[in-house]
Amino acid sequence: MNRLEKLLALSALGSISLGATAEAQNVDPVGVYGIIIDIPEAGFQIPGTLTIENSDNGLTGVLLLDLPPEVPSQGPAELQDITVEGNVLKCTIGVEGATADITLNFEDGGFKGSLLSDIGAVDITGTKR
Repeated sequence: MNRLEKLLALSALGSISLGATAEAQNVDPVGVYGIIIDIPEAGFQIPGTLTIENSDNGLTGVLLLDLPPEVPSQGPAELQDITVEGNVLKCTIGVEGATADITLNFEDGGFKGSLLSDIGAVDITGTKR
């Protein structure tokens, strides 16, 4: 797997990290979000979908990217260890043995953040559908 394919795969797993102001009440992140991951070193953006749901065991979710045909899809990446504090959601995802941490700053019907992995960081934005 070349560097771009690894970056794309890890972007699906990603780690989103943004500062957030403390709020007294936790945001409700449940919903389906259209996302865009900006990969500046590759010169393009990748659309996808982030779905967050309530379950008997707390929040669950999946991230699915609409990858270009030349990049093999890894399928949906499950969100793990989801926590919400104020307007910030944190979780991890993993694909092909690689993991990444995600931190999303929710505001105005969507979120902004960045995916961070051992091979770099990319920006991500999402709008609730």
